[in-house]
Amino acid sequence: MRNMVTRQKELKTEAGNIVDDTLFIRELDVTKQETIDIVIKEIIDKERKIDVLVNNAGWSTGAWWETSPMDTFYNVMEVNYFGCVRMTRAVVPYMKEKRSGKILQMSSVHGFHIVLLLAQNIGAKFALEGFSESIAPPLRKFNIWVSLIEPGYVVTKMAKQFGDNCTALYADIASQIPGEEERKILTEMVTFDPNLVIGNEMQEPQEIAQLFQDIILSPKPDFR
Repeated sequence: MRNMVTRQKELKTEAGNIVDDTLFIRELDVTKQETIDIVIKEIIDKERKIDVLVNNAGWSTGAWWETSPMDTFYNVMEVNYFGCVRMTRAVVPYMKEKRSGKILQMSSVHGFHIVLLLAQNIGAKFALEGFSESIAPPLRKFNIWVSLIEPGYVVTKMAKQFGDNCTALYADIASQIPGEEERKILTEMVTFDPNLVIGNEMQEPQEIAQLFQDIILSPKPDFR
């Protein structure tokens, strides 16, 4: 995790006595190569191999693409795309050496289905999908299996915050759209009902965890 000071307490509580036994919490920021190198080195020094990588780090924004600073695009790509690339590059040499490995890429329904007001996030997920499609076939020759995970809305703290604030968030994004005609067009085109999705159709984290386990234990998991 990025912040060991403020973020690990809840995880330690949930994990109980497996902490520092079968679960080891370390500081790692996917945007900082030096933190990746430190953690990978520790794992290899101790275990001599890496069996599984789950690229789960993610960051999203609610800002209209025309008026938001370019830094918004860079920041989303830095975590959601380049972070996955960095982590994948870090583990693949060791997986090739053992001719074995699983790489789980946390994509999204937004990796193949657009939501009109989330262009920065959609772009990053589409990039992750294309990267994963490109690397999967040659890695299979080394018995390294890449899988894209494409959930919908999952019951997490981030999703709850989105649900609690989505009306204001979408109103705020709409207010950033330059020009009355553009705002009218987008209002007519957007049919997303956040109350329906957040209220009735969210997936439980346990469902995603079970999918992770099924992929990890499968000798030849599906790509999607």
